[in-house]
Amino acid sequence: MKGHLLCLTCTLRAAYDIVSKSTDEEELRRKVMSETLRWLAENHAELLELNPTIFHTYVFRLCQKVTGNMDPFKPLKKASNEIAMRILPLLERRCRGKNYEETFKLAALGTICGNAIDFEVEDYVISMSNIESSLISCLQEDLALDDTHKLLEALSNSKKVLYLLDNAGEIVFDKFFIEIIKKRYPVKIYAAAKSQSILNDATVEDAGQIGLDEVAEIIETGNNHIGLRLDESSEEFLKHLREADLIIAKGQGHYESLTEVEGILSKPIAYLLRAKCVVVAKALGVTCQANIVKFVEPKPTKS
Repeated sequence: MKGHLLCLTCTLRAAYDIVSKSTDEEELRRKVMSETLRWLAENHAELLELNPTIFHTYVFRLCQKVTGNMDPFKPLKKASNEIAMRILPLLERRCRGKNYEETFKLAALGTICGNAIDFEVEDYVISMSNIESSLISCLQEDLALDDTHKLLEALSNSKKVLYLLDNAGEIVFDKFFIEIIKKRYPVKIYAAAKSQSILNDATVEDAGQIGLDEVAEIIETGNNHIGLRLDESSEEFLKHLREADLIIAKGQGHYESLTEVEGILSKPIAYLLRAKCVVVAKALGVTCQANIVKFVEPKPTKS
């Protein structure tokens, strides 16, 4: 999907929030904000033709460069993992006694609810104090867009699955979902984490903290770009991308970026996310905060 005018204001707010987490020095904060304003003003026309993941990636890298703080979200990521691990037993209990299809749908919902752990979305506010109650509330909801039956069918026809991770905390529920998948389907799952820090996205270190390697082989994207950025990805990651029979893509960033390259990838993609901003919600045809499992078949190549 392409950028929207709202992405400009979202980026400016995100710049302030990121730099505030990165440093207490007011001069460095002013420098980041000034540079962000200049960048948006000089490039706004071109930026709106690009996918929105580029906006926040730019300001995060700018904050790293100006402040020297390479991982300002590290404490939040660690705490998010710990909170998610406390809540996971609630989801496990809800799955007991249900048939496989019901369990699969609940596990998918759980990993989408984990996607609610996000700190950089316009008009979407979550704090460490309300994460637990927000997650518990989400688990009582349903899927506004439910293509789980299509995902189940795709899994039955797959041998290799590339699972694109999103945020820390969320990965606790990804682990449970992967466990449920492997109970029925003899698939090899590769879980792709960021190579370096970017917002609260899961890195290999974050994935290791919750034992994700117990259920999937953890691989690196080769970059610290939000969502999928092909030209910054490692050759190893691109090889996994080419060889995968199915892609499971978590979070808004992957939806924003993969929708631009679906034709190039030419393989089934399952998007699992919570629509946390009005731009993404509109693109999906749902209301804000809707829980989504959207399955996209490969687009036929033109002869």
